[in-house]
Amino acid sequence: MNPPAYDKGTITESGTTPGMLACLSFKSDKDRLITACQNLHDLVYFYISSTNSIARLLNAHLGTSFPIMPVKENFSIKDNLQLMISALKKMESTVDTKDKDVQESISCSLCTKTAAPITSLQDKITAVKELYENYKDSVEKIMDVLVAVMLKEENFPERIESAIHQLLSSPALSLQVSELLLDYADIVKMLQQNETPGTTEDSTSSRRTSQQLRPPCLPSSFSFLVFLRTILQGQRSIKTSLKIAADYLEEAFRVLKPPCEGFQTFVKVVEACVSAIRDKQKET
Repeated sequence: MNPPAYDKGTITESGTTPGMLACLSFKSDKDRLITACQNLHDLVYFYISSTNSIARLLNAHLGTSFPIMPVKENFSIKDNLQLMISALKKMESTVDTKDKDVQESISCSLCTKTAAPITSLQDKITAVKELYENYKDSVEKIMDVLVAVMLKEENFPERIESAIHQLLSSPALSLQVSELLLDYADIVKMLQQNETPGTTEDSTSSRRTSQQLRPPCLPSSFSFLVFLRTILQGQRSIKTSLKIAADYLEEAFRVLKPPCEGFQTFVKVVEACVSAIRDKQKET
């Protein structure tokens, strides 16, 4: 997977000279790299947290006993997401109803009521409450049916799998979650292992200095080191390496972020809908 494209144009209206931009670029790419690592780390936790919210909700209101998942810090991003997808699929199959005709009818009604491009949370709650009123007397365990319909309609396992598929050729997904929070100094050490001295007239002096300052080698088992070696493909400049690494990590975050945001919103909708139905049940 090639690193994402970026704009190579220069800014001319701000008064910033090319020389000033050159001085700023190293820090900029450093910040991009650190931010992208932090964002991906947080994203994994957001995904797992949302999955656990659904599990708690089902356990509390539908009598299930789904386990609460921890983020496995020593696993890769991809492995954590695949474990989460498996858990979501199990939830879907468990709350699925055998009454397919009723489920299909409710599903069509819900789609019709929430088909607008932008449907507010309150509109969705109102739609689910109306469906509850329409079916509560004729469908046993209507809560189970409604939750099953909502889970299937959003189909988050497939959406997340699609995002992972887009990144299959990116080594970013192989990064161990814990290593997304490596100190910048450790990342630089890895890059310095990859760097070779210059070949200018004073290369002998530069080589000697570089060897004196070069830190001890880090274990090659580090997933971040493997990631860097995979994407750099002979690139030796630390400055350029930072940019390439940041490009890959930002691309991974860009692809994985939308399903995560949608998942978080969905959890809020389901929680609100279940709460509204429970209130309705208390009234009767």
